Amino acid sequence: MSTLNVGDKVKFLNTSGGGIVAKIIDSRIVSILIEDGFEIPTMISELIKIEPSNPAGRFFEEHYNIELPKGDPEQEEADDDRLRHLPHHLTTDRKAEDIFLAFVPHDQKWLITGQVDIFLVNNSSYDVLYNIFGKTPLGHYNGVDYGSIFPDSKLLLDTINREQLTHWTDGCLQFLFHKQQCREVLPPFNSEFSIDGKKFFKEGNYRDHPMIQAKGIVVKVLSLTSHFKAAEPAVSKEGASPASGSGASLISRYQVAPREAVVDLHIHELVDDPTNLEKSEILDFQVNYFLKCFDSAVANHFLKVVFIHGVGNGILRTHIIELLKKQKGIEFFDAPMAKYGVGALEVRIPHNE
Repeated sequence: MSTLNVGDKVKFLNTSGGGIVAKIIDSRIVSILIEDGFEIPTMISELIKIEPSNPAGRFFEEHYNIELPKGDPEQEEADDDRLRHLPHHLTTDRKAEDIFLAFVPHDQKWLITGQVDIFLVNNSSYDVLYNIFGKTPLGHYNGVDYGSIFPDSKLLLDTINREQLTHWTDGCLQFLFHKQQCREVLPPFNSEFSIDGKKFFKEGNYRDHPMIQAKGIVVKVLSLTSHFKAAEPAVSKEGASPASGSGASLISRYQVAPREAVVDLHIHELVDDPTNLEKSEILDFQVNYFLKCFDSAVANHFLKVVFIHGVGNGILRTHIIELLKKQKGIEFFDAPMAKYGVGALEVRIPHNE
């Protein structure tokens, strides 16, 4: 059926009568105001929208003596403006389901001054329940916001001054995912996040982004595609499930032979869109991903892992070698040049034999 909006006239599908949509409760339920003055929460699937302009509309046209209560127009407009639908072409041609935090300056000419709108962008087909905490200088957590956001939409979380940006650069995000029908249930998501505060004071970091249809800083906080894959039970090429443990499914994604894996640490292999990341953030991400894969390899009794770090300026290779030197019983050397070029390290884990 058509999308329902506040003020639409509807009929009940399974009983007589109808009314006017008074409130959108969530993506499946609306509140219907009937002639008696009561509001009835009703599933959208149990309603028929009366559209007189439709060729068949005259068969369903009914008049209900109902008027929606008039509230504060400014407040109603503010409430409506908090939630906005994403452009249709982004959701119909979507190749991945992702969730973003977006920071959009009010003044699109002077990007590093003035107030900033903070949006949670749900570019997915799931209803998302969210919980956001900010991290204090003492390492404690303050509840910043919680609520829900419809699929294919962006929600204005807050409008802040520049001095308040520090409340949004370090913290923790929690998500639950709901869909009326799905093949598998996604596990909850819980992760800390950290954004370099210096990014907000460089005009070059504010870029046009289709999700916000303005210039801003857009940070991907979750790829549901990757989250979904991580939740799947991994199966080795021999058909046996790997040993349980921290990151059990991670190293198995890169398995090329029994107890052997190849991990490409180039940032475009790890992140769908690295354009919003600074060099320091890219390096931190690569180093952390290396550690996760290494720990997963040890926990799952892998014997050999090749890490492709590329040539570049050698900083990533140096960090990896320094970390490996701290591990007891680990052997590492340049991977075969004929197969991997000059930008790879082969790591052997002999104690897993």
